[in-house]
Amino acid sequence: MSYAFVNNQKDFNALCLSIAAHPYLSIDTESNSLFSYRDRLCVLQLSTENINAVVDMLAVDLKPILPIFADPKVEKIFHSADSDIRVLKSAMKCRFVNIFDVMIGSKYLGFERCGLDSLVNHYFGIVLNKKYQKADWGKRPLTKAMLDYAAGDTIYLKRLRDLISAELSRQGKLNEAMEHFSHIAEVVPHPHPKFDKEGYQNIRGARKLNGRGLAVLRELYLAREQAAIKRDLPPFKIVSEDYMLRLSAAPTEALENLASFRGSSDYVMENHGPWIMEALRKGLSCRKLPALKGRVYDEKKKMEAVRDRFLAMKKWRKETAERRGMLPETVLETSLLEKLAFAQPSSMVDLGKIKGITPEKLNAYGKGLLEFFRTHKL
Repeated sequence: MSYAFVNNQKDFNALCLSIAAHPYLSIDTESNSLFSYRDRLCVLQLSTENINAVVDMLAVDLKPILPIFADPKVEKIFHSADSDIRVLKSAMKCRFVNIFDVMIGSKYLGFERCGLDSLVNHYFGIVLNKKYQKADWGKRPLTKAMLDYAAGDTIYLKRLRDLISAELSRQGKLNEAMEHFSHIAEVVPHPHPKFDKEGYQNIRGARKLNGRGLAVLRELYLAREQAAIKRDLPPFKIVSEDYMLRLSAAPTEALENLASFRGSSDYVMENHGPWIMEALRKGLSCRKLPALKGRVYDEKKKMEAVRDRFLAMKKWRKETAERRGMLPETVLETSLLEKLAFAQPSSMVDLGKIKGITPEKLNAYGKGLLEFFRTHKL
């Protein structure tokens, strides 16, 4: 496999001019989300009929390729477009028109194993090397082995697209899938900063703590975020949520003998011990204890009748998907089931007003949904 490694603006500008003349462009991205507090687009892989390129995005400006992303005459092919498009939109404001997602397409065909390696192995009998899937793509210089790996992520996308598209067409699912792709093209980047000051309440196990324990967890959570920013690391690489929960469940004991708690390694004690101790003290001395705030979905679950209908809808979706040879999430997304469970539409017009019910979805599932609601009235 031959490919060009592009690490300067002049070559990237020339590459974009060449790509613009092609009818399709296969795209993949690599970021450093596992190694940095704020993830960054580090590598961009691009393939056409006769171009394979790996671009060092820490060395070039993305702007020259943006017109191609928005050009309806050039089909952009992805595997898991949702994540790649979010990364690209986070790097620079851009718009995508005319995309094809081989992962989502394979789900419409009922594939349970939809990873790129699984699809390439299924269709072509080739085993991909996934050694660098979780590598630190922000490190420089990039090794030849990493570049080889990156180049391999786009060379099969067009062939997969053609095979999956043909089968979708044969099964009468292509229009529905294409409508889904258009929806994915509109995703927005994850907000920066991602930090939610109330996020400690969503940590699994937080709801088992008393008010004092919750106050301690809050202080640990806030302090961990500051430590992550200072060290430019993802918060989970500072200390784990399980570790913070253990400390919060017994904060007095933790303050007296932090080293005795599981997770208090020599590294943690040396690098994070001071701010952990300070957070424990702040949480223990807090006068106004925090209260758990009910989340929207928690409130929904409390409404027993709606919850039961939602569960019945999931069963209906599963049965519908099995009849069509698809995965359930390609029928209707779970968030959309929640909306429907509350709205209880009684006509095609009502269904069509619900955001997410596209014309193809309405055509494919409208009658079935209305029949469902006729038999599951509150």
